[in-house]
Amino acid sequence: MMVMINNMLATCALMGLVLLGEVTAFSNQHHGARTGASAAKTSQLMMSSSRRDILSNAASIATIGLSALVLDPHKAAAFKPGPPTAQSAANKAAESYQGVYSDPNHPAGYRVIMASSGGKGSRATMTLSDGVEKDAPEGTEEKTYNNIPVVIKEGGNELSFDFSFKGGPKDVVATLSTDKQSITFPDGNTWKKNANLYDGIYKDPNYPNGYRIIRKFKSTKTITEVNNTGNPKDSKFIKGEHGSLFSIPTTAFKFYDYTGKQTCGEKKCRSCEVPVCTDEVAAQFSLQESNTVFPYGTITFPDKTIWTRI
Repeated sequence: MMVMINNMLATCALMGLVLLGEVTAFSNQHHGARTGASAAKTSQLMMSSSRRDILSNAASIATIGLSALVLDPHKAAAFKPGPPTAQSAANKAAESYQGVYSDPNHPAGYRVIMASSGGKGSRATMTLSDGVEKDAPEGTEEKTYNNIPVVIKEGGNELSFDFSFKGGPKDVVATLSTDKQSITFPDGNTWKKNANLYDGIYKDPNYPNGYRIIRKFKSTKTITEVNNTGNPKDSKFIKGEHGSLFSIPTTAFKFYDYTGKQTCGEKKCRSCEVPVCTDEVAAQFSLQESNTVFPYGTITFPDKTIWTRI
């Protein structure tokens, strides 16, 4: 009886995946055809989204369900193959202070804290923007501060910030919560990590020295910083959007202009915020520990590449 129930659950999960695939969960929408050498050089992310491929991919992911996770630029932990539920637990346990934080005092801004490429786990860097306030004059540009040093105190539960770059105090020591989901300052202000569910720093196993940072742009739109080397000068920023977050444990994600290759000759525009005539890559974001298809804290692509959030 238990075997029958498990088989029924697995079948339902795969049927649900097929339905998501029909809605673009695993579809790459090209606006035009590629020919000749151009077609041969198509990015490995661009795959067929037929029902057969979707089922094959789902089965493979459910069997393998793994990715390389890098906690900082110097430490890599490759987990052994296992079911998605086991990988989900490992991903959650390995989360660190790194991530995209929101400050309630600056709701239009963001803070990205990431282990420093020049440190050994005791230092980090922060990218900070307070955003543009609603009552700011039209045309006001967002000011961003980069490479702000952050010191991780012994034990890893306290972080020291220097806010003098914006006229604030030095050596402000804040406390990282036990679940690593927030940072609280002496004045009581608390930064929440990954407030938009999908926010965060992700690692692509194909680029162990690089990173991907996803944060909200507006409404369902997102901005992703794609970096393959770890050098901020090599970053490129691409726009995208996500499906309904009410569909969690999984929801579809789209990345526009990920490969940077034009797919059509005609100048058609899906919207003013989306690049014209460029690749549209669809993936699946997962956020549930007990998910039986996709591991927790991951974005899974049709070619089985898995970005894991740290």
